Amino acid sequence: MNHSSAGGGMSSNERDFIARSMEADVRVDGRRRLDSRLLSMTANEEGNGIELGLGETKVLATASAELVEPFADRPAEGILQFFVDLSPMAAPDFEPGRASEPAVELMRLLERSVRKSQAVDIESLCIIAGKRVWSIRCDITVINHRGNLADAVMLAALGALDHLRLPAVMLSGAGDEATVQILPPDQAETSALSFHHRPVAVSFGFFRHMDAGPIVLALDPTEREEQEEPLFPRRYCSKAYITRSRSPLTGWSG
Repeated sequence: MNHSSAGGGMSSNERDFIARSMEADVRVDGRRRLDSRLLSMTANEEGNGIELGLGETKVLATASAELVEPFADRPAEGILQFFVDLSPMAAPDFEPGRASEPAVELMRLLERSVRKSQAVDIESLCIIAGKRVWSIRCDITVINHRGNLADAVMLAALGALDHLRLPAVMLSGAGDEATVQILPPDQAETSALSFHHRPVAVSFGFFRHMDAGPIVLALDPTEREEQEEPLFPRRYCSKAYITRSRSPLTGWSG
């Protein structure tokens, strides 16, 4: 999954240097081809989200919950939704107020890897079947794009969901007369989401310097390494990018 736009144009000398370095297993930032960048994750003061850093790539993610009516065809399941915003400050090509193709791709990755793989136990989010379930919303904002948004967004989303706490509820009545009351945190303990498993996303690129050169694989590409043609003419480097996610239940997808 390639979301190149942060790096701007490069000279032919820089392109040649990056391609030759990749073939020599000494990347521009000092890593070897299969090295990942430093990962950091910090919880925000509100406790409902995190700030994640993957090298210089920075992502904010928050998770929130509200009681809603379930979908008619899934009356005993909660709702889990992801929204990705590519902030204009993250890269010059990101525009405000529109769902860009890279943002849609990232949301689809989260849908496949987290929701459809049943990473979160959405049945545990049901309070009263057909009447009230928890709807979980996870908002992810990219604030600095320096490569490999797929892995960064996935890790940030899972971190935010991990930090989310659901308030306790009290049920009154039965059947059609049943009602739900949310209890304040000082009256009852909150609870974390229930996970069946935690998927892992891994992004890498295939590079070839010159048409007849060997094909090499690089993990966790930077935005410069993600640049598409014509920034990397075929005589320097031809590339393919793959993002794969894995869960114990569904195996690899991407």
